[in-house]
Amino acid sequence: MKRPVYIADSGLLCARGETKAAVAAALWRGESGTGKRHLGEREFPYFALPLTEEDWLQRAEQAIDQVACQLEAIVPATPLFIASSSFQIGHFEQQGAPFDLPLATASLSRKIAEWMGLSGPRYSFSNACISGFSAIDAATTLIAAGQIDEAVVLGFELDNDTTLAGFASMELLSRTSCRPFDLRRDGLVLGEAVAAVRLSAKPGRWKITGLRTGLDGYSTTGPDPNGGPIANTAIASLKAANVGPAEIDLVKLQAAGSPGTDLAEANALHKIFGTEIPPLLSLKPALGHTLGASGIAELAALLACLDAGIIPATAGFAEADSELGLMPITHRNHDPVRRAMLNLIGFGGGLATMIVERT
Repeated sequence: MKRPVYIADSGLLCARGETKAAVAAALWRGESGTGKRHLGEREFPYFALPLTEEDWLQRAEQAIDQVACQLEAIVPATPLFIASSSFQIGHFEQQGAPFDLPLATASLSRKIAEWMGLSGPRYSFSNACISGFSAIDAATTLIAAGQIDEAVVLGFELDNDTTLAGFASMELLSRTSCRPFDLRRDGLVLGEAVAAVRLSAKPGRWKITGLRTGLDGYSTTGPDPNGGPIANTAIASLKAANVGPAEIDLVKLQAAGSPGTDLAEANALHKIFGTEIPPLLSLKPALGHTLGASGIAELAALLACLDAGIIPATAGFAEADSELGLMPITHRNHDPVRRAMLNLIGFGGGLATMIVERT
């Protein structure tokens, strides 16, 4: 038994707005401003949530409640799949030393379920930037097999010093802005996001037709510059969706402004599409790189735009890099999109590609 899986509903809270509709409108207007985060004597641009609460746990509860309220009524027994690369590290930091660690970092999942009013099974995923798609992959597999009928998948990433310091220590962060595929791109700009999608076996507006994950063992900090593993994962997803490259109307890029990762993704796109590259869009210059939440946050933002009949321009792009041989969308438009490909490339080698189709 293999049933189709649909995206029945979604919710989003990020730096660009408190609902998915507000985010789509902000993207259409071209908004991409950031706040600032300080780390010692250094300062970095940062996409923070529009929340005033300072206590970490209360802030987390407030954010998740706002997203949960955007979803239609959920049956309490619905399984919950949670994706995050940091979980409650920020809470531990705020307690100060010494403090008692829980038996498992995923213990936060129980609290999140309580906040959302869900009493069903809970599953936690933390494999860097592809966490969201890994969680969706697990949920869609169970729905397709007839083992469950619906699932809520939550992407969750909140501010913490540990993550910021880790990326800063490896010189992976930009001091100015996110410039995807740009000649002068110089690193990532991190951010916060909480987003959710409700998946269902019941027909909805969008269907997940292909989703494949992969692993690039070239380096612990970056993908194979040739782009081969990225291309292989995307091609596997196309085969699962039973469509060819020419049937993809839009690609939501990973592109976060990293010199090496952007190059690898560009080379992969040439392998996948040849000379017929579809329109390319990066959302990270407007939302920030929200790590474990990025897959779900960017999915919710993209579908909100497409449902509104709009495709925003890619912020932060100014000058093409001849080594990449392609460029993202620079002018907003109303072009129709039936099928979209969404790419994720994770720190540590995780890869994921999803194909969604308008029903």
